[in-house]
Amino acid sequence: MIIRAMGLGFLLWLAIVALFRFAGHYVLTPDEMQRMIVFGATPPVMWIVSYAALKLLKEARGDEAEAAIGLALPGLFLGAFVTHEFSRVFPNMDATLDSAFGGLIMFAFASVLFLGLCLTKLAPQDERV
Repeated sequence: MIIRAMGLGFLLWLAIVALFRFAGHYVLTPDEMQRMIVFGATPPVMWIVSYAALKLLKEARGDEAEAAIGLALPGLFLGAFVTHEFSRVFPNMDATLDSAFGGLIMFAFASVLFLGLCLTKLAPQDERV
């Protein structure tokens, strides 16, 4: 299940990068207000996308957090690389937005991890401190 989740996470990362490659100059602009709107809208959008992805994976009850880790891991690793090579990957965007993109991609995949943790129902024997 973790390999399937990582494969789906890679596709999710690829879709996000493609969105920013072709329409990023509309989504992430130097305008501070628009960036704050994008940052505010990111968690709900990623919760919907990752909830659908977790249902698509048909994970066992209690394995939601593990599946969310598999879903988020490729995006966190590859997002760091894309942020480092920002001006080459996104020539259509202002190069000064690299840190905003890096923060946004980390925020997006942290939202995936948060949803997986919130959805996980632990068995009573697992709730020992």
